[in-house]
Amino acid sequence: MSRVRKIFVTATLLGGFVACASVQGQTLIYALSYADTPASLHARFPTGALGASTADKLAMLRRFRKTEIYSYSPANGERKLLYSDEGLNLEIEPTGPIVGSDAAYVVGLIREWRTTPTPGAYADPAALYEIHFDGTQHWRWLAEMQPNQAPAVLNLQGNKAAIESTLKDQYVISIYEVPAWKLLSRWELGQLTRIHCPDCLPMSFGWLSGDRLFFDLNLGDEDSIDEKHHNVPGVYVVSEMGDDLGGFSAKLAPGEVGKPSPPGAAGQRFLAELASGDYLFEQCRETSRSRGARPECFLVVSGANSAKERRFPIHPRFPAYTRFAPSGKFIAFVEDRTTPQYRSERHVWVMDLESGKETEVYVAAPPAPPTALEPNVTVSILGWAEAQR
Repeated sequence: MSRVRKIFVTATLLGGFVACASVQGQTLIYALSYADTPASLHARFPTGALGASTADKLAMLRRFRKTEIYSYSPANGERKLLYSDEGLNLEIEPTGPIVGSDAAYVVGLIREWRTTPTPGAYADPAALYEIHFDGTQHWRWLAEMQPNQAPAVLNLQGNKAAIESTLKDQYVISIYEVPAWKLLSRWELGQLTRIHCPDCLPMSFGWLSGDRLFFDLNLGDEDSIDEKHHNVPGVYVVSEMGDDLGGFSAKLAPGEVGKPSPPGAAGQRFLAELASGDYLFEQCRETSRSRGARPECFLVVSGANSAKERRFPIHPRFPAYTRFAPSGKFIAFVEDRTTPQYRSERHVWVMDLESGKETEVYVAAPPAPPTALEPNVTVSILGWAEAQR
């Protein structure tokens, strides 16, 4: 994998932060995508394209039969269907984030049947769309997808979005006004790394208060490090225009964020500033010097607005499919669990970070064999939203 194709590990994680501070009003937004098996597809279309309607011909080309988006309230356990792309020309890939209380950003592909120049199915390039949860199934085209584009990350006010992509083997950061989706600035991250750490990779990024962005830079593979370079890994702050604002010195005992550590070693890194003003860190420590042993890792919420530091384990149960409510009270994550038959099933959980209570939201059955007549279900988490009143 090339250096530029290494996606920001927690860009997906941080995309779950939206500008809603009410704990009781927060709802989890997750999606179920249904993929046909060969048998279930044949059951739907036994004669294939022969004699099929135009709508059926387009439906046969879909990756997923349908994707449904649901909300879940930790306060009362209420679940509600918000959106489905079944029967639409738009096939969505639910990436998030959530925008306000009634919209989301998703990757989409529109297919249609055209009679000219040659009759057949045509697809527009994959693009970023805004979909609405008002029952109309309305969508709005925002922009064509760029190479290696990661999900958008909203600032704490929810009125600006940062997107990471690549262009000519360079990381590019684009800042958009929300909801107008007006491009405000676009710049290469290399202008920051060349100054502070030429051989570093961005391990996480996100928004800080005051519409500043942070980037946690750490060294990549050892064989890609040039001894002639002056590398200073750490957390650095930039303006939304890309101006270098220096290092970020938020502290978490027993050390300082940005403390250099060799690749793969135990250490800590800054992940986000919550709407409460508290900071979110990942902190790891070595538990054994045995070869292949993994460090023990925790997520830590700490800051002047916390009555006490909150710490909870994240390995191995908390993969990249993790979303935090901006208040810091809830975390939602997808757990890959191996069954006694050595098959993998996915569980969606919500954890109350104050009481430690875990609530199972959904279980996706293991993938079915090709002969199964029911489609396989894939579950994903888009983020958190303000509950509609």
